[in-house]
Amino acid sequence: MRLDRLQITDYRNLERVELPLDSPLAVFVGENAQGKSNLLEAIYLLATMRAIRAESDAQMIRRGALDDPLPAARVVGQVSTAEGPLKIEVTVVARPGPNGVIGSKTVKVNGVARRLSDAIGRLTAVLFTAEDLDMIVGSPSPRRRYLDTTLAQIDPQYASARSHFDRVLTQRNSLLKRIREGLARQDELEYWDSELSRDGARIFHRRTLAVGALSTLSAEIHARLAPGEDLAVSYQPRLDSPVEGDTEDELRERYARALATGVGRDVAAGMTLSGPHRDDLAFVLDGMPAAGFASRAQQRTIALSIRLAEARFLRDRRGEPPLLLLDDILSEMDAGRRHSVLAALGDAEQMMVTGTDWDRFPPGFLAGASQFEVAGGSVLPRVPDPLVARTADS
Repeated sequence: MRLDRLQITDYRNLERVELPLDSPLAVFVGENAQGKSNLLEAIYLLATMRAIRAESDAQMIRRGALDDPLPAARVVGQVSTAEGPLKIEVTVVARPGPNGVIGSKTVKVNGVARRLSDAIGRLTAVLFTAEDLDMIVGSPSPRRRYLDTTLAQIDPQYASARSHFDRVLTQRNSLLKRIREGLARQDELEYWDSELSRDGARIFHRRTLAVGALSTLSAEIHARLAPGEDLAVSYQPRLDSPVEGDTEDELRERYARALATGVGRDVAAGMTLSGPHRDDLAFVLDGMPAAGFASRAQQRTIALSIRLAEARFLRDRRGEPPLLLLDDILSEMDAGRRHSVLAALGDAEQMMVTGTDWDRFPPGFLAGASQFEVAGGSVLPRVPDPLVARTADS
């Protein structure tokens, strides 16, 4: 799978970008806040239909374009896949809303309008950013999002179950509050519990299988990135006991029982206290919780290991390697760890890497790469220093 050409219009701070991507490696260098991260996030949008670091779709539209007659952001990718060429186009259009600007997102695949859910995973991609450290030290939310985004790209049934689960959960929580206030009866939960246990069982089951594979892959990759350090990843479902080995039907029965026995607590809290919406992952480095004992460089290496494991997982399930999008991967790493990280990236079929300084990339890594300078929302080709090129060849 290869992204051959990228076009961006008014996405974040990127006004007009058109890039041919005809080599396996593209490197983008520029100072902070110039558009490097936005560039990778635009590509990731083509794969997942989700915005990163945006609280609403309207925030994807370049601020200077909001005064246009029809404010819009547009990202188009020309992709080569094993099944043939693919054109994916995502457009976000702004319109006035009761509390400010509202954005609506649409997608076309090969010129035909599609539902967002049907476009997810046509292009597969893995994105590493500095925010991934939140997976290691932050709340459970980014860890669940990691699982959801990974599985949604290869498993439409999971994506459907996850989306429906959230809608049912909202309805059940609303009903719980009404029961607490004496405005509804407890037996009205029966329908919502049935729906929730069906979708929840599928989520539990698919997450269990995925984390089993990701744990093995991330341990292998981390051993290459940081020799001598042992990484373990485990799934922590919010159910009464571990779920590994249970079938989906068994999990449905178990979750239904948990909802029934916990109804008193749920009513008192006004929310559903058990289920996959409260799951977590645990990262353990050399036998100790990574969140409390790993250094910043170690945390960054763990996060990168998890992302590279995701790439291997997607490749194994899809049969094609995903695009690897790595935002400022070498920050806060010493020379030895940087060397290990760059050496471990050779498995990718196509990779896009950002950084703040060309000197942090060895000449041999840059040799043959497409090189771009990013400044003020513009992306321009860089002419490599001839001396550097001769050094790489020697």
